[in-house]
Amino acid sequence: MAYFRKRLVHLVPVFFLVTFASFVLVNLLPGDVVDAILADDQAANDPELRRQIMVDLGLDKPLLVRYFTWLGDLAQGDLGRSYITGKKIGDLLVQRIPVTLQLMVMSLAFALVVAVPLGILCAYRSNRAIDRWISGSAFGIVATPPFVTSILFVWVFAVILKALPAAGHAPMFMGVSTNLKYFILPMLAIGLSEVPIFLRVLRVDMITTLQEDYIALAKAKGMSTGYILFRHALRPSMFTLVTVLGLQVGRLISGLVIVENIFALPGIGKLLIDAIDARDVLVVQAIVTFSAIAYVVINLTVDILYAVLDPRVGRRPEAV
Repeated sequence: MAYFRKRLVHLVPVFFLVTFASFVLVNLLPGDVVDAILADDQAANDPELRRQIMVDLGLDKPLLVRYFTWLGDLAQGDLGRSYITGKKIGDLLVQRIPVTLQLMVMSLAFALVVAVPLGILCAYRSNRAIDRWISGSAFGIVATPPFVTSILFVWVFAVILKALPAAGHAPMFMGVSTNLKYFILPMLAIGLSEVPIFLRVLRVDMITTLQEDYIALAKAKGMSTGYILFRHALRPSMFTLVTVLGLQVGRLISGLVIVENIFALPGIGKLLIDAIDARDVLVVQAIVTFSAIAYVVINLTVDILYAVLDPRVGRRPEAV
């Protein structure tokens, strides 16, 4: 428990630094939310109205005062209301988070299902033709940005083949198959970009593991190749993969913004872009806060998985 408490304490400053930095940066953007609320002619010709709106929204207070006021409200579970729509931000996030989480989980699951077997195969056949071919293909995929892949998939599968919808979203109550149709293309676009990263990381660690003495002993005992690879070599080779997976999940929470907008998925990314365009500071801050909390939780989960994979981690002297 001391190990996990120490890790949690280390992650708390990350949350405060991220939320404060984002609050300052959003407020430094040119223009303000009053311009989005008022028509251009009203904003220009009625300065008194502008001042009144700023007072009503609390925008007349110093930046630090607004930040700590927001932090106090957050501690009570209140994310505030959108400056533009007046809706509760918590309700907006509840509506959008499931879409983003579904896309992220599907993409990472697809990436792992493809990358883990290929990584094991490349390690087992290291420096042979199949390893070179798979590794070369992986480099080509990782060099292609997800937004390029997204456009290519839309052109092939939606425009030419007309097999999948180009954009949009169907809620789960309309049917699982209908819902999944709208996620296949964005899932492939994001998942393919993750495959080379997971594959290369696992390949390197597996090659090192397969050179260990206990692997040679397992071979000498006549154990099958598949049993050795999946039972004895895979688990100790997953430390780096778990770390990278945690980092990628944190990155994807913000990285889904472009893909969600390309495919018009009503997730967190789409909400973030709309809020930035409208200078809706509290909505932007709420999304950044959600991302920061998710990043902290994911990193803590990675530490827990370390202890699961190797119980010695939690008992190390430096972890106490």
